Amino acid sequence: MRHLRQLFVCSVLAIAAIPVGCTADAPDDAAQESEVGSLSLALVGNSSSGTTYRLSQAWFDIHGPTARTLYGGGDTSALTEVLPVGPYDVMLRPGWVLERWTGGGYQPVSASLTSANPTWVYIGEGATSTVAFQFRADGDVISVGHGRLDIVIGVDDTTPLREDTDWACSNGYDDDLDGLADCADPECQWRPFCAPPREDNEWACSNGYDDDMDGLPDCADPECQVYPFCSPWREDTDWACSNGSDDDGDGLADCADPECQWMPYCMPVREDTDWTCSNGADDDGDGLTDCADLDCQSQPYCMPVREDTDWACSNGSDDDADGLTDCSDPDCVWLPVCAMPGLVIEDFEDGDFHFSPPYAGSAPPFTGPWVTYDDGTVPPVDLLPAPGPFSSTALAAYSPGVPSVSGAGVTLAFEMWPVDVSSFQGIRFHIRGQGTQVRFDVGTLLTTPEGGLCSACYDSHGIDLWVGTEWVTVELRWWDLIQQGWGTLVPFEPSSVMNLNWRTPVGQPLRIEIDDVQLF
Repeated sequence: MRHLRQLFVCSVLAIAAIPVGCTADAPDDAAQESEVGSLSLALVGNSSSGTTYRLSQAWFDIHGPTARTLYGGGDTSALTEVLPVGPYDVMLRPGWVLERWTGGGYQPVSASLTSANPTWVYIGEGATSTVAFQFRADGDVISVGHGRLDIVIGVDDTTPLREDTDWACSNGYDDDLDGLADCADPECQWRPFCAPPREDNEWACSNGYDDDMDGLPDCADPECQVYPFCSPWREDTDWACSNGSDDDGDGLADCADPECQWMPYCMPVREDTDWTCSNGADDDGDGLTDCADLDCQSQPYCMPVREDTDWACSNGSDDDADGLTDCSDPDCVWLPVCAMPGLVIEDFEDGDFHFSPPYAGSAPPFTGPWVTYDDGTVPPVDLLPAPGPFSSTALAAYSPGVPSVSGAGVTLAFEMWPVDVSSFQGIRFHIRGQGTQVRFDVGTLLTTPEGGLCSACYDSHGIDLWVGTEWVTVELRWWDLIQQGWGTLVPFEPSSVMNLNWRTPVGQPLRIEIDDVQLF
């Protein structure tokens, strides 16, 4: 049983019959010759442990021969009211707060009203009546009433009784007083003492008993089949596959048993690692040793030496033994260490841009004007100077609108056409744009009307680039360039170049900047 420690709050909700002539004023609606009582509510008190509690923000509605409302705020320690003799309902309105003294002030505690509300009481003439309210707050039981309608605060600081441990579920008592003792209580169903007997562990499956009383003891019970004691013998471990015995009784011992084929002891020796391909032995017994074995061809030790790294292309040796050393080996031409210095044919730093349209004139015969073209659906393209990535001036080509037929672009048209670029590997330039597609192509006599060899001209050899807003360096070999396929198909002829072109497709404005055009 719980122990109830009560503390009397000195809260005398006292109702005593007193004459009208007493110091308390008689209520307005009471006859002068009737008897009245004094109702006193004390709202502060101490528990037996010394803890102080206070009931605040409390409205009491009192209905009977007369009606009254009493209010106890946080600064009120007691309430007093004069009432006529007779039956009354005393009701505590919602909104009350129970507070505990913490040493520095009062702190509200969570509480609930557990008794009847309103509570009935009869105030007899010359007698002391009793009324009680009861609360629960954080494990504390608080009672309002006792004696002369006093407020009594009782604190029950014991833990509510529970029945959910092995001891409480097996002691023969109804520990939590819910009318259900031990295993009959649902809270005990999960405790080992109350759990139904099972036969699903090594001990239960090997003790000779039918532990779960299903008529099947030990290994005869399906629940035991997964436990080692009841499992059939197997032959699928390194030990079982190498002990010389037929462990599973299938007539096949060790590596002769298919179940052993995947065990390391029974797996065939392989020759496909760097070590087995370089140890001078025929490890897999196929008559081929080390790199002569096809299984070794993909191993680094047996792979042919290559000459296609910066180190191999600059060490002065013919690493791949093809008779070509370092940068003279075609395998090296892609590497920075072997990159050819470029012939700059336009860097826009010669000053002509400030007084007239730009003209490439620094590297004859690769000279000529920069011109624009469009499909006639927008105003002419503007050519303007712009800051370069590594210099003060670059070429900016802007279209005022969006071309809708065949696009717009800018061209370096060689005056001494055709020019021969066959002694160079390709072209290099800096470019940036607006995050759009730009096509670069090279016109030759075979793809332009001047050559008289194309029926559908201007399908020049080129490549589509995605140009972002940051400067990038584009480096292209001649063999990177191909036709789009809508014109006369011809091979690329580097000895008869007419022009270099940068253009945007239909539906996309021309917004590009170009600098440092080089042949390399």
